[in-house]
Amino acid sequence: AAVALGARIIEKHLTVDRNLEGNDHKVSLLPGELSQLVTEIRQLEEALGTGSARTISQGEAMNRTTLAKSLVATRHLPAGTEITAADLSVKSPGRGIQPNRRHELIGRTTVRDVPEGDFFYPSDLESTHVAPRPYRFHRPWGLPVRYHDLGAIVAKAHPDFVEFHLSYQDLELDPLTFIPEPLDLACAVHSPDLFPGDHILDLAATDDTWWQRSLDELARTLDTARALASSFLRTEEPIVIVSLGGFTPDTPIAEGDRAARYARVIDGLARLDLSGVEVVAQTLPPFPWYLGGQLHCNLFVDPADTAQFARDAGIGLCLDVSHSKLACNHRGTSFSDFVEEVGPHVRHLHLVDAQGTDGEGIQVGEGEIDWPVLAGQLERLAPGVGFIPEVWQGHKNDGEGFWIALDRLEQWF
Repeated sequence: AAVALGARIIEKHLTVDRNLEGNDHKVSLLPGELSQLVTEIRQLEEALGTGSARTISQGEAMNRTTLAKSLVATRHLPAGTEITAADLSVKSPGRGIQPNRRHELIGRTTVRDVPEGDFFYPSDLESTHVAPRPYRFHRPWGLPVRYHDLGAIVAKAHPDFVEFHLSYQDLELDPLTFIPEPLDLACAVHSPDLFPGDHILDLAATDDTWWQRSLDELARTLDTARALASSFLRTEEPIVIVSLGGFTPDTPIAEGDRAARYARVIDGLARLDLSGVEVVAQTLPPFPWYLGGQLHCNLFVDPADTAQFARDAGIGLCLDVSHSKLACNHRGTSFSDFVEEVGPHVRHLHLVDAQGTDGEGIQVGEGEIDWPVLAGQLERLAPGVGFIPEVWQGHKNDGEGFWIALDRLEQWF
C-alpha cells in the first residue's frame, strides 16, 4: 500500500530466526520473505506503469473480442440512413464498437449497408468506407483465409494467392469439400501452433514424447497442404509456414544452449516427408501468446542464429516483420540489421506493424516500423517474395483491416 501511494524507501528488519532473543526478531522478515517483498514491490511498480497513456495489449484485445459486448443493428440500415437510438442493441461478442460509444453513433449517417444483427465498427464513425479494389504490387500478394471465407475473399479482392491459417480442427476436414473447382491462383498454408490437449507445436522440445507428437501433428499438416495444392492451378509446392518452437515457460534458456535446440529442430525435420511442400521457419516474437498467457521464445528471435539455422537446415524463412521488430525492441537491437542478416534467406513475408515488446499485429502505419526503409531492404534482399498483410482481426467488417493495410502498403511495395 505504501509503494502504491508513492513510497520510495521501505525499511524492514531482517532476521535468520524469529525465536532469537529480542522483540525485533518476532516482527522481522526471514530471508525468503524479504526476497518475496522485493519481488512483489517490483511487480507493483511494473503494474503501476510509467505514467504514459495506457493502451491495451494485443492479448487484452483478444480477450476483449471474446468477452466484451458490441453495438449491433436492430434492423437493416441501407447506406445513407441516419442512425437512431432504436437502431442500436447490445450483444456479445466484442467484435465491434463497445456500448460506451453508443452516443457517437446516434445521429450519424451510415456509409455502408449494415444488415440486421451486424456489428458496428470504428470505421462506421468515419465519413468514408474502405473497400477492396484492384491493387498493384511489385511482388505477389495474398490474404489470410479460413475454409469458410475462401470464396468471399477471392471474389472481393482477387489476390495472387491465399494463405490458409489452419486450426487443428481443420486437419480433420477434407479441404476439397470447400473448393469444388480448381482456382487460378496459388496457395500457402500456415500450420496450427496449438493442438488438442493444449499441445503447442515444438520441434525443439527436449521431452521425447512432446517432440514426437509435434512431428506427428506437423506431418498431418503437410498432408493437408499437399491436398490443398491440388486445387490451386498456380501451386506446385505450397509454402508451409511453421513456428518450429523453442519455447520455455518461465525464463529464457542460456544463449549457449540454443545450438542444441536448433539441432533438435533440424533432426525433427529430417524425419518428415517434405516432398511436395516447401517448409519455411517463421521468425518469432520474444513473448508469444499461447493458451491465454506469454511464454519465452528462444529460437528464431536472434538474427545471427536464425540465419545460421536456415543455412544448416537448408530451408527458407518466413519473415514476420511484427514478430522480429518486437524481438529487436526487447533486445535493444536494430531491426534494419535484423533484416539485413536474415533477408537473403526469406521465402515468404508477413507484413504488419508492431509496438513495444508485445504489440503484435498492429495495423500498418500505426506502430514503430519504418516502412520505406523496410521496403527498400526487401526489394534488394528478397525481390519477388510474396506477402500477406497479417493484421490481427483484419477479417472483421468484411476484411476492412486487410483493405486498409493493402492501401497503405501499395505506396512502398
